[in-house]
Amino acid sequence: MSSGNEDLLTLTIKMRVSPEPSQCQELIGLMERYREVLNYAIRAVIENKTFSLGKTHKLLYTVLKERYGLPSKIAQDCYREAIAILHAVR
Repeated sequence: MSSGNEDLLTLTIKMRVSPEPSQCQELIGLMERYREVLNYAIRAVIENKTFSLGKTHKLLYTVLKERYGLPSKIAQDCYREAIAILHAVR
């Protein structure tokens, strides 16, 4: 049975970029917030026992975006990484 996606290919690439000097401090700030938010997300998942993606999304997505000012994709990556870390140490 055909799934309708036979002609689609997915490609992932890894590349290194150098930010402009004016953007370095902003990037460092984002990385520091991400570390703080990841620790928060891990604690929240443990405390609420929400190891499923859907429950974790409902619990954390808005908080990560509004309180910590993370862009949408980074907020999603953060709580997904928290779940992955906790699954790895279980």
